Amino acid sequence: MKRTVKRVFWIYALLFVMLIVYLCKVSLFDSRLYITNSYNPRLSRASEHIKRGDILDINGQVLAYSQKDESGTYHRYYNDSDIFSNITGYTSRGKTGVESKYNFMLETVSSELTQRIRDAFSGTEVSGDDVVLTIDADLQRLAASLLGTSKGAIVAMEPSTGRILTMVTYPGYNANTVDEDWDTLNAEGSGSPLLNRAAQGLYPPGSTFKILTAAAALADDPDYLGFSMVCEGVKYFNSSTRIRCFNTNAHGHEDMHKAFAKSCNTYFATLGTMLGIEKLNAKAYTFRFNQPLDFPLEYSVSNFSLPLDSPLSAVVETSIGQGKTLASPLHMAMITSAAANGGIMMKPYIVSHSLSPNGNVKNRTIPEKLAEIMTADEAAQITELMKGVVNEGTAKEAAFSISSSDYTTSGAAADASLSSSSVSGTGYSGYIQVAGKTGTAENPGGDDHAWFVAFAPADNPRIAVAVILENAGHGSKAINSTREIMKYYLTNCINRQP
Repeated sequence: MKRTVKRVFWIYALLFVMLIVYLCKVSLFDSRLYITNSYNPRLSRASEHIKRGDILDINGQVLAYSQKDESGTYHRYYNDSDIFSNITGYTSRGKTGVESKYNFMLETVSSELTQRIRDAFSGTEVSGDDVVLTIDADLQRLAASLLGTSKGAIVAMEPSTGRILTMVTYPGYNANTVDEDWDTLNAEGSGSPLLNRAAQGLYPPGSTFKILTAAAALADDPDYLGFSMVCEGVKYFNSSTRIRCFNTNAHGHEDMHKAFAKSCNTYFATLGTMLGIEKLNAKAYTFRFNQPLDFPLEYSVSNFSLPLDSPLSAVVETSIGQGKTLASPLHMAMITSAAANGGIMMKPYIVSHSLSPNGNVKNRTIPEKLAEIMTADEAAQITELMKGVVNEGTAKEAAFSISSSDYTTSGAAADASLSSSSVSGTGYSGYIQVAGKTGTAENPGGDDHAWFVAFAPADNPRIAVAVILENAGHGSKAINSTREIMKYYLTNCINRQP
């Protein structure tokens, strides 16, 4: 009897300890998941009576704010929402974007006792913390004006930190009128405006994928840099597999440098067959295909599918960025940044820190390494290949210089939609060496998509950009936007730090 009582006692004791451990886990570790869950009905009711913190750009421009109506209920408002909504998200019909993922910060009331005393005596509102983004609102407006009404996306980031500088997508939506526009936004033929194409859109990478194929070859044997062949504009790998270069242009005798600069399909298809399926798969995994990117907002995982029993046609198509390979603009910006950053891919982040109502900085994001996708020597060789694309290859239009007259007046930066907060005289001057890669992605459903990825300055990279223009044709169509974004950032935004 005593033995039975003891067993029951220890069973209950164990259950009690497990309950305590579970409650601690919920309170200390899982609480933020519950409070940021868009399906939590308590959040919607609470936000009507709590002044959520503002969402600010890196320079303090207000992108989202709360305001009380006559009944004392708070409502959320968004400035230039069609430009920023893919980042800020919305708070009606659930929550998305920064509003969702950083809901805990926005509704956290710092120094609540002090705020309530102030409210009692002076009528000051009790507020949540502000969230400060990494993006530059003026650069975002410029990117949006360059994208115009072309479906696609632009992502720019700082290679050494992973800090997102701008993330634009078109078409977008107005976060102020999501409720009224809900049926229209979700209607067939609407263009999927609620989709953040920059992070959630998946496209064949086209010739930008040759960065990976070249990196795989250099990792396998540095002598591949000197591998040469004669391009006749078209090559048959067997009776049913034919690869041709753009417009069937014959590039003649070429090594990797010339083939990369001219974006020779027959060269890189041949290189892919020499490497083989296993080595291409290994490098794709290293480059974070089929793996999480650890980006805080909603995103899609890039897809690389080349099973060991794949036919030769799949190998050659995959080697030049076609086949079943799909990548997001965010991922391509990360790959480009890694090439610029000595082979180190940083975790992308879009919130710099939060600010309490009394101005205290909290929750500052510390840059973190995500992966080493290539060695420093391999990254240096890829950089040289990408410089060749701009200096003598398919992206000569990407080259630019900066003079004193360019400050605050570069291209579309003179547009009246840009704020007056631009700081002139803080950036670079002279010729800026750009490293880049064009890409033309075949699209079975219409005209080809245009890609361009680049970073600058090549010898001291400060910005990396990825641009995708749906159905725009040749990759050269994406060069202008990339050049103007890099030029404006280096002239006017370079000293704007989190």
